[in-house]
Amino acid sequence: MWFLNKETGCTWEVTDQELMLRLQASGHYEQVEEPQPDETEQGVAQTKAQVVKNMKRTEKAQVKEEQEPVHE
Repeated sequence: MWFLNKETGCTWEVTDQELMLRLQASGHYEQVEEPQPDETEQGVAQTKAQVVKNMKRTEKAQVKEEQEPVHE
């Protein structure tokens, strides 16, 4: 069975019967259908976009450091 963590948005495959019963009783998890490969590819694309965004921030910080005069 697959469960969605409502707080984090992560989907987990659960095979342990006892854990399945606890998650079904919990208000933090929702039983969902098995995720399709398309959904996984979208997650990878978002991750790549986040990496690019983080790289741009780092590059801006480096440029700013180079522009600041060095006090000796």
